[in-house]
Amino acid sequence: MNIVNVGYDSTNYYLLEIKNGKLLVDSGFPGTLPKLNAKLKQKGIALSEIKYFLATHYHPDHAGLAQELKNQGIKLIVLEQQLSFIPIFTEFFKTKKYPYKEIKLNDNLNLKCEDSRKFLAGLDISGEIIHTPGHSDDSVTLIIDEGFAFTGDLHPIFVLPKEDTISRQSWDNIYQHNITKIFPGHGG
Repeated sequence: MNIVNVGYDSTNYYLLEIKNGKLLVDSGFPGTLPKLNAKLKQKGIALSEIKYFLATHYHPDHAGLAQELKNQGIKLIVLEQQLSFIPIFTEFFKTKKYPYKEIKLNDNLNLKCEDSRKFLAGLDISGEIIHTPGHSDDSVTLIIDEGFAFTGDLHPIFVLPKEDTISRQSWDNIYQHNITKIFPGHGG
């Protein structure tokens, strides 16, 4: 699978090849679409190649561009565990000075985790999306059957305190798959 990191400003954003285009996992802060475009151009990729966008969780550095991307014709994938977090995400920006575009709820691709394998197969991806709370209750991880996991900001297991049983359970769920490489939201 061809995976390209198009991240900037200390956050990783990944592009995956799909049937007839690309899937973007995570995006930047509101108003940073020009930075994303510059990074794409640097990698020889046009924004128009991106067909779908998946946010691993609804924090500003991972989903801030959601509506801006939707305005470019990119379909936003929202997992059922994430749906109630979008209004909270919007409320957060009411007190901030970011050029945030409110995410419209009526035109997203709403998906249940148990239906994700079938959906991804339609994109020529063998894998699934699983709920992985810990960093945030709306966190999800994209699992690719080749052994890849896109974990967003789920803290590495080696830094977790023993009492963080929620994050530890999320890692146990990830490692029920044959994972050989982690693609984190930050760092290498």
